[in-house]
Parts: sequence; structure tokens; C-alpha cells
Amino acid sequence: MHAPDNFDLLIIKVNTFIRKYYFNNLLRGVIFLGAGLFSLYLLVTLAEYFGNFNVVLRSALFYLFILINLSLLVWLVIPSLLAWLRIGKTLTYDEAAVIIGKHFVNVNDKLLNTLQLKKQTLADPRQQQLLAAGIDQKISELSPVSFPSAINLKENTRYLKWLLIPVGAICIIGLAAPSILTDSTERLLKHDKYFAPLAPFKFVVQNRSLTAVQGDDMTLEVRLEGNNLPADVYIENSGNIFKLEKSSVSRFTYTFKNLQHNVPFKLSANGYNSSQYIVNVNYKPTLVSFDATLQYPAYLHKQPETIANAGDLTIPAGTIVKWRIKTQHASKLAFSINNSLHQLDPVAEGVFSHQERIVKNTAYKISATNQQVARNTDSSAYNIHVVADEAPAISAEQKQDSVSSKALYFNGSVQDDHGFSSLTFNYRVGDKVYHVPVKADLSQTQAGFFFFWNLKDLKLPEGAQISYYFEVADNDAVAGPKRARTPEQTLNMPDAKQLNEQMEAGSKAVADKTQSAIKLAAQIERESQKLNQQLLDKNNLSFEEKKQVEQLLQKKMELNKLVKDIQDENRKNQFNRQENQQQSEDLQKKQQQIADLFNNVLDPKTQELLKKLQDLLDKGEKDDTRDELKKMQQDNRSLKKELDRVLELYKKLAFDQKVEQNINQLNKLAQEQQKLAEQTGKQNQNKNELLQKQQKLKEEFSEARKSLDELKKENEAQSEKMDLKDQQKESDAVDQKMDESKQNLQKNDKQKASAAQQQAAQKMQQMASKMQQQQQEEEESENAVNAAQLRELLKNLVNSSFAQEKLMLSLRGINPADPSYTRLAQQQKDIKDNLKTAEDSLYSLSKRVPQIQSAVNKDVASINENIEKALGLMGDRRSAEANRSQQYAMTAMNNLALLLSEALEQLQNMQNRQGGGKGKKQQSVSQLAKMQQQLNQNMQKARQQMQQQGNQGNQDKTGQGQNGMSEQLARMARQQQQIRQALEQMNREQNKDGRSGLGDLDKISKEMEQTENDIVNRRISSETLKRQQQIQTRLLDAEKAEQQREQDNKRQSAAGKDMPPGYIKALQNYQQLKTKQTEQLRTVSPAFNLYYKNKVQSYFEQLNGR
Repeated sequence: MHAPDNFDLLIIKVNTFIRKYYFNNLLRGVIFLGAGLFSLYLLVTLAEYFGNFNVVLRSALFYLFILINLSLLVWLVIPSLLAWLRIGKTLTYDEAAVIIGKHFVNVNDKLLNTLQLKKQTLADPRQQQLLAAGIDQKISELSPVSFPSAINLKENTRYLKWLLIPVGAICIIGLAAPSILTDSTERLLKHDKYFAPLAPFKFVVQNRSLTAVQGDDMTLEVRLEGNNLPADVYIENSGNIFKLEKSSVSRFTYTFKNLQHNVPFKLSANGYNSSQYIVNVNYKPTLVSFDATLQYPAYLHKQPETIANAGDLTIPAGTIVKWRIKTQHASKLAFSINNSLHQLDPVAEGVFSHQERIVKNTAYKISATNQQVARNTDSSAYNIHVVADEAPAISAEQKQDSVSSKALYFNGSVQDDHGFSSLTFNYRVGDKVYHVPVKADLSQTQAGFFFFWNLKDLKLPEGAQISYYFEVADNDAVAGPKRARTPEQTLNMPDAKQLNEQMEAGSKAVADKTQSAIKLAAQIERESQKLNQQLLDKNNLSFEEKKQVEQLLQKKMELNKLVKDIQDENRKNQFNRQENQQQSEDLQKKQQQIADLFNNVLDPKTQELLKKLQDLLDKGEKDDTRDELKKMQQDNRSLKKELDRVLELYKKLAFDQKVEQNINQLNKLAQEQQKLAEQTGKQNQNKNELLQKQQKLKEEFSEARKSLDELKKENEAQSEKMDLKDQQKESDAVDQKMDESKQNLQKNDKQKASAAQQQAAQKMQQMASKMQQQQQEEEESENAVNAAQLRELLKNLVNSSFAQEKLMLSLRGINPADPSYTRLAQQQKDIKDNLKTAEDSLYSLSKRVPQIQSAVNKDVASINENIEKALGLMGDRRSAEANRSQQYAMTAMNNLALLLSEALEQLQNMQNRQGGGKGKKQQSVSQLAKMQQQLNQNMQKARQQMQQQGNQGNQDKTGQGQNGMSEQLARMARQQQQIRQALEQMNREQNKDGRSGLGDLDKISKEMEQTENDIVNRRISSETLKRQQQIQTRLLDAEKAEQQREQDNKRQSAAGKDMPPGYIKALQNYQQLKTKQTEQLRTVSPAFNLYYKNKVQSYFEQLNGR
């Protein structure tokens, strides 16, 4: 296949022709472009040089020159260049064939025909072979012809003359007068710049640089050079013309004021202008605004805040300040603080940021800078005042309990500017310091607190010294918590001797005040009786009599106040003894009974009586005033008698307490002596220390001997003496043994010293036991006598009640005119006399028996009053009214009998406890349950033995085995009886109704009694053992109930003892004060700052008497 190859060669030759054709056109276009460019340049430069055009015309020429040359480029060069690069539209093969055919005669239309035949071959494949033969023939004819030779590049040389002419002219001018071309070219290139026409002189600007800082002034200095100098020089600025100041013939100056932006200007003189100058203004970096974001320390609980245009700051210590500074024309920011310089880069366009943690007073300076302006930049300096976290303040007021000497109450307040982290109560005992947290609202800046300190819980030794104070710490998280404390106070705990002296002094004070109250009551009784007699014959109350009544009322109120003081003093003494002394149960009961008597000595109606008497006195009603005076007289008589009675009981109690105190002291010394004897027996103990301890014990025993001597003297002064045996010999023996132990210790004979110490301890123990036995025997004897007398009194009172009832019935059925009426009146008088004797005996007995309640006096007074009325009414033969008074008298007798019966029962119970083992403790349910369990086991074994004997027959019925079994059964029956009796006694004491917290003890007792009968009759059957097991189960249940009750009692007792009587009142006072302060603080405006809030708080504290 040669046709396709030949044709391809033909196409290559045509393509070569086309490229050369366009290259020829491109070369010709470049020549014409150059000719136009240089010709136009020569024309423009010559025109500008000789025309001296202004800026507008020069700009027009410049842009016209650019436009014409661009047009020539687009017209002459770019189309040929694109076609030569085969970009865009080019000659087709047919068009090229036509051009080639015209150039070569021998080719003519052959090339065009060949191309057309080729197209037909592609259009009609059926004639392909025929057409291909024709194509090959024509190609063979055209192959010798070189198509590119049709283009003659040398023909372009004839166009070079159009290029060489302007180029030659430019060269000639450039050689002859180059300034024509250079100056014109410069002015055309700088067409937007003014060029002054050439003058006969020259403007020379002397300033090194026409640069100024924004806002500054700049002085322009101009010097003229030349032969013909003008007289004046002017400056043209923004359309305004100003005259320069002339400093010499050739020198002129002009000052630009407050430059804010670039200033173009030109100089002129004699019609000639200088070229344009520009004063370049470097923009001064300025501070536009800056904000400060304050991030407070976390412990302040304050939200962050942003202060706009912040300058001087007042902030808490530890605050983190973040400045955000906005500037203009600043590339850098110098931030100086705490003697440190920080060069800041912008975080955004014209925005800088910096943060610092401020802990002390400081100053900071901000300066904005840029590369053009290095001095006199915009800067600001400010101060930061740091409000340091102030130290907290604390105050506390101490109050002692009105009753307890070991209870202290503290009302206090704490104050700080930002709050607290802790509040503690601290006390020191010896070398140990203890810290107790105190409850308070520590989140506030001001808080009150209440603290109760119970010294009893500390279990301090006698004579201990304790110091204490409150301490508060603030919540300063920056410099650390600062602390403040109250002044340290010291408390010295009394030793045993001081405690005894305090309690004796307290008892004496109660006795003295009671004696004073008795005297005052007697005085009031006498004066009221005297005044009542004076008013008997008066119709009206005179001024003097009113004054006397008022004085009586005043004395009565003083008496009531004195009695209340006695009650408070006695309550305090009672609590003091309970806190500091171990007292027996009987003494505690006596103390409580006497305290109840003290508390009930005042009649609640007395106050009403006084008020009523005052009202009657104001009204001037004589008769009613006399009646009320009489009532007051009777009230004082009863009060005097009751106070006298309580005083005697109190003195007896005080003596019994001293006896027990001496017994306890001897027991304590005996224990300490025994402990020292054990220490002495150890060979490794220091001799000198042992001697010191022995000497101290001897001195304490000497104090105990003195106390015993004082007790004997006091006993001699008692109206009813106690049979205290003389223990002088025993005391001398103790002293002797103590001296022997000291001598042996000095000789370093510790064995003999220890033996002597043990003997001294034993003798002191014997002395204490002897005194205790004497006290117990004396009390038993006294209780027996008192019970007998009380029983006799009760019998007499019951008989009088029956007689009164019989007389009352007789009076109802008799005619007042009956002669036997006087006999009834005599019977009533006999009852009165009999009761008077009983009254005296009862009063005498009540001074020894505290179980007799104060209410008996009211009943006795009621009996006497109503019998006296009945006698008067019977004398007037007014039977009905007399019968009513007798009824009242009998009712009072019955009430009195009930009171005396209860007192007698209490005395008998005391006798039972004393006689049931002389001080031995009552057996508990637990002990009885164990005894019952052992008995049940023995009964089980006995039944087994009885069954074995029954299997062996009757051979041993009369032998030794039978006798042994009988003894064993008798012993078991006795054991069961003892358990039953102990249980019945417990039932009487603790469970009177037989069914309470311990269960049905009566039923258990009955079942035990059945068991006793079975044992005695030798009937220990399976039923018996089953019953015994039920008894054991019930006893175990009772044991659990007893344990639970003991625990409850202990809890109740502990709860009652832990809180002194004044605690509730002290707490209520604090809560009332706190509520009052809270209400006051609500009136304070929240907008007040801390200073004014503190002032308000101080004012409120003064108002509240803090």
C-alpha cells in the first residue's frame, strides 16, 4: 500500500509550507511593529520635549502610546504567532494548495485535485482503487516540487527601511542631544508627576528626609541656587498657596503644623514651579482602648468580670488580669509590669493581649510602637492597688452554767472579708492539745456561733490545769490561711479539798439563806397579825396603814425572791455534788426529795394573793384587805414551818454527806496506800519517789483526820446525835504504820516498808468500813423509829377521820334545840385537840422524814381551818353549814392519811432493802436464771436416780441411799424457795402489778411453788421437768427485758447528765439573738461594700449588747 504513504509525505510538505507561510507573516509583522513603535516613540518624545505638557497631556500621550503599540501587536504579530504555533484557525490544505498552485506553474491545480480525490476516496469506498491510482499518479508528478520554497523570507528585507529610519533618527538624536530623549522619556514614564519648567534658578530642599511623625510639626528648609534669584518663594499645598519665611537671600523656611497624613507640595517663584514633593507622614501608633478581664481567685466565689477602658485597678490579691488592648498603626506593644518588659505581638489586626497574676501593689505601663516611629510613642501608665486578704477577727463571750460548774457556754462571732476555712475550739491539758470543730456558717463573711463545752466529758484529774481558746482561719488561697484566736484562758480544776470546801460553802449558804428566810417569814407573820388587829376597829384605811401594807407586800416579795434564790442555790449544789462526788443511792434519793421540798415550798397561789391584796389596797377596801392579810399571815406561817422543816432535813443531809465523804476519802486513801505498797514491793522502784508518794499520803491522811475531828464536833452540835465511835486508836495506828514505812524506805528496806504500807491500808479500810456500818445501823434504827411513829400517827389520823364521820352523821340527825347538841360540840373540840397533838408530832416527824410531802401542811391547815369553822357554826346552832365544814375537814383528813400512807410505804421499802442483806445488792434476773438452770439440771439427775432405785426394788428403802436422796430433795426444795422469794421481792420492787417490762413474774412464782410441792412430795415427773423448762424460758425472757431496760435507763441517764440544766436556755438565747441579727441584716442594702457592711454589723452588735 504505497498510496497512503505518498499522500502522507505530500501532507507533510503542505504543513511545512503552512508553517513557513505564517513565519514569514510573523517576521513581517515584527518589522512593521518595530517601525511603528520607534516612530511613535520618536514622535511622542519630541512632542513632549518641545511642548512641555502638563500631567494630563503627558498621561494622555503615555496611554495613547501604549494603546497604539498594543493594537499593532494584536494586529500584526499575535495572529501570525498563534497560527505558526498551530493555535486557533490556520490555512486549510485546499487554501494552501491554491497558493502553491499559483506560485508553481507546473503544479497549477494538481495539488488541489489530489486533495479532492483523496476526499472522494473516503466518501466512496467502491471507487477507492480507481481513485487511488489517480492519486498516486498525481503525487508522483508533484513529488519533485518543494512547496516551502514558494515562500521567500528574504523578501522581508525590503520592509526594513521602515524600521531603520526611526531607529536611525533616535540614534542621531541620542548622540547629539540625549536629554531630549531621556528627559522626555522620564517625564512620560512619570506622567502622573509634575515637572516644572526649567527656571534660571534651582530649588534645593535642605531637609535630609521629608518624613514626619503623625501629629508632629515639620519645618521645610529651601535653598535657591542660580544667578537670578527671586525675592520670594511660595509653597502650594492642597490648592492653597503660602509664602515661605525668608531667613536669608537664598534660604527660606516653612513649618507644617500637626501633620496627620502625607502632604504633597511644590515650590514656586517668579512663575517657575518646582517638581512636586511629598512630606511622608509616618502614622504614630496609638492606644485606642483596652479592656481588663478580672478572673478572681476561686475561693472568693466571684464571677469573672470585664472592665471597659480599665486604667487604675483595685483588685483582690491573686486576681488574674487579662488585658485586651486595641491600637492603631502599631506593630508592637511594650507592656511593662513588675520590673519586667514584655514585647507583645498582635493577636489580631491592631489587637494585643497580655495577662498577669497580681499579688501585690504594682504599676504597669503600655507603649505602642511600629517600625517607622521609635520615639514619642503613645503610652499610658497606671497603678494597680491590691486589696490584700485581711486577717479574720473573732470574739467570744463566755458564760458559765447557772447550775453546773463544769458547763461553759460560748457565744461568739467571726468576721472576714471573704469567708473562712475552719473554726475550732482548742484546749490544752498538759502537753496535749485537742481541737474540736465548731459549727458555723463559714461560707459567709460574718457568722455567729454557739459552743457548749462540757468539762465532765474530759474526765480531768483533780487539780488539773486546762487552757483554751477559739481559733478561726480564713480561706485565703493565695498567701495561705491566716488565723486569729481569742485570748487564751486558763481554768484550774479544783482538787478534792477545794471541792469539799466549795460544797460545804454551798451547803452553808443554803442553810444561812434558809435561816434568813425563816426569820423574814416570822417577821412578816408578826407584822401582818399586828396590822390586822389595828384594822379591826377602823372604818377606812389611812395613809399610814396603806403604807404599812405596801411595806408588808414588799417584804413578802423579798421573801419570795429569797426563797427562789435558795431553790437555785440548792439546785446548783445538788448538781455540783452529782458531778464531782460519788454518792450512795440512798443519799441521792434524800437529796432529790429535799430538792423537791425546796421547789414546792412556795404556794403557786401566793402571787395571786399578793396581786389581789395590791388591788384591794388601791381601792381602799378595809374588810377585804383584812381577809387577805389574814390569808397572807397563814401563808407565811405555813411557809415558815416548811422552811424550818426543810432546813432541819437539809442540815441532816449535809451531815450524812460529810460522813459519806469521809468514808469515801478513807477508802480512796486505802486504795492509794495499797497501790503504793505494791509498787514498793517491786525492787526496781526509785526510793526517793516512793518516799515522796508516802509523804503525800500521810499529809492527805492528816487532812482526813482533821475532817473526822470536825465531823465529831459537828455531830455533838446536832439535836439528834449519831453514834460515831471514836477511832483515835485506829488513826494513830495508821500514822504509826506510815511512819514505819518511811523509816524502812529511808533504810532501803522495801520489803518491810511494803508490809507496813499494806497494814496502813488495811487499817484505813477498817476505819471506813466501821464508819459505814455505824452510818447504816444508825439509819436503820432511825428509819425504824420514824416508821413506828408514822404508823402511830396514821392510826390516830384514821381514828380521827372515823370519829369525824360519825360526828358528822350525828349532827345531821339532831335538832339544834336538843340539849345533847352541846355534847356534839364537845366531841368536835376533842377531835380538834387530838389532831393538834397529832399535828405537833407530825411536824416533828417531818423534820426527820423527807418522804413526807409538803402537801401535808396544806391538808393540816385545811383541817384546822374547817374544824375551827365547824365549832363556830355549831356554837351558833347552824348545823347545815357546820356539817359542810366537817365534810371538808374529813376530806382533808383522808387526803392527809393517803400522803402519810405513801410516806410509810417508802420507809418500809427502805427498811426492806436495808434488812435484806445490809447493803448487799439485790440479785438480778440473770443470776436467778443461772441458779434456776443449775437447779433444773440437779432435778434431772435426781429423777434418773429415783428411777434407778425403783428398778432395784424396795430393798434399800430404809437404807443409806434413801436418806441421801431425801437430803438432796430437801436441798433442791430450799433452793427453789430462795429463787422464788428473790423473784417475789424483785416483783414488789420493780413490777408491782405483776405484768410489765419483765413479764408475768407472778405466774412464774406460782409455778415455782408447784415445783416446791412436787419436790417435797418426791413427785419429780416429766411434767415437773417440762414446767421447769418453761420457768427457765420465762426467766431468760425476763433477763433480756431487764438488760434492755437497764440500757434504756443508762441512755436516758447519760442523756440527762450530759446536758446541764442551763443548756437549753443558753441555746435558746443564742438562737433568739441570731434570729434578731438576721432580721437586722435584711435591712442592709446589698449594694453596700464590705467597709459599710462591717460598720452596720458593728452597730447592730452594740444594739444587741454584744
